[in-house]
Amino acid sequence: MHRRLHLINPLWNAAGGSEWRTLELHALLGEAAEVHLWSSATPDPRLKTQCDIRRIRPAQGEFPRQGVFVFIGDYRPPREWIEQAQPRRTILVYNTHSPRRLAAAVERLSLSGRRPVEIVYASETLKRLTGLPGEVQPSWIDLRRFSPSPRAERPFTVGRLSRDVPEKHHPDDPALYRRWLADGMRLRLMGAGCIADALPNHPGLERVPAGSEAPERFLASLDCFYYRTAPNWLETWGRVVLEAMACGLPVVCERRGGYAEAIEHGVDGFVFDDEREAEVLIRRLRDEPALRQRIGIAARAKAESLFCDEARTRTTAYYLR
Repeated sequence: MHRRLHLINPLWNAAGGSEWRTLELHALLGEAAEVHLWSSATPDPRLKTQCDIRRIRPAQGEFPRQGVFVFIGDYRPPREWIEQAQPRRTILVYNTHSPRRLAAAVERLSLSGRRPVEIVYASETLKRLTGLPGEVQPSWIDLRRFSPSPRAERPFTVGRLSRDVPEKHHPDDPALYRRWLADGMRLRLMGAGCIADALPNHPGLERVPAGSEAPERFLASLDCFYYRTAPNWLETWGRVVLEAMACGLPVVCERRGGYAEAIEHGVDGFVFDDEREAEVLIRRLRDEPALRQRIGIAARAKAESLFCDEARTRTTAYYLR
């Protein structure tokens, strides 16, 4: 049977998590089916150089017609072209905690209940908060791209990366960074332009513009990955954390996030409830190279277990069934 899938996402930010979920799913499913990428907005030029992205233009009759429709993210879909299409299945990948947007997206995609809509959740955490049935799938990561690299001789370096938006940064982190810099640590922050005014002017701090460096290269420059977000933002999965683990980095992350499901505290990473714990953990990792190595090896093993051949087969089978 001919299998055609359409992956639909704005694809407007080359540093965005939903964009990379879309691209990795495209690569994964492209091995077994005909897969097309569709953008409901103006796609990021950097993404257009990597793959063929079609624009949805209802007025010109350019939109998916048949096959399996996979909407990555609960972005507001225009109803006119959805009513004209005849999908075999409609799947909504729900990856941001926003119950109202989810309800609105399901209402539109289902044509007010006339078509079934399947929900794929970014994490068990998000599924539990939502309370509706559905599949849970982590955002796929290419383990060949994100892999451990030899450690260069350098001062102990802590880093983080994200989209350059305020909700991805905790307001108390600049003060925490100051203390780490005073302790002689080095910091690399990618996507921190939005909090630049709160950051110290220090020779040990390097601000890297979002998207200016390949994430795998950026991660290779670190000895530890730190992550927490603003209190009003729930990171429902946080693929950047799993990318760091795949690169063999010990991660120190706030417990409040979907990525915590993948971390066994003290075995393949660390989770904390307040910044005092974070400070203790970061200093331990600085002072104990053997601990860094042990946790990093276990982190890579965890990533391999999440994105193994069995998981690949299971994920592919879900979309092709």
